[in-house]
Amino acid sequence: MKTNVKGFAFATLALCAISLSACGGAAKEAKIKGIYLSPAKMSYSNMRPQYNYYLTTFTQEELTLFEDNTYCLIVSSSQFSAVVLDENTQDFSGNERANYLYKFYGECESAVNDIDEDLLDVRLKNVNRYISSYDQSYWLDTDNWTEEMGKKVIPPKGYDTTTGTPIPDEDADPWTAQQYLESKQFAAPIEITVNVKTYSFDFVELQFASK
Repeated sequence: MKTNVKGFAFATLALCAISLSACGGAAKEAKIKGIYLSPAKMSYSNMRPQYNYYLTTFTQEELTLFEDNTYCLIVSSSQFSAVVLDENTQDFSGNERANYLYKFYGECESAVNDIDEDLLDVRLKNVNRYISSYDQSYWLDTDNWTEEMGKKVIPPKGYDTTTGTPIPDEDADPWTAQQYLESKQFAAPIEITVNVKTYSFDFVELQFASK
């Protein structure tokens, strides 16, 4: 893991740039109808009183719609701790913690908004393929599943009460692709309204059927 990063804002932008070309997946034969980007969302948390460090996370979403009524929703996230911004200079620093890319593929419905023709109401249905990349450590693809991937996603049997580190369940069987895909199904269809003039939409919080 890299430390004392001197460009966390640029790292976030880099993830977004990568996502622009990452939606080939399940719909690579279909023509793109539109690509839309959400604002970046910043969240903050601290580990006190147990630990004296603070976490700042930047998350952004990209939605690609295809003309065969399928979609690719990408969620990119970058997390840093110990972010310091100098008040008098352009200097800043931070410790890079974790980076993620999540890609959801499935079918969707869309229709022009009844009130504003610049808006498109989109309904994202169940996920039929899920791809993710976890912090330069491993990647997953439910359409190209391996036993090694199945071992990576086994739920921990508990957490260390001192450090909070997950405790691996060494006796559990590797998950199948179908098991993991079921854990990534939305609790209900995702409703998103995109602006076809500004190629944007409001950030949406994803809720899953399985927790």
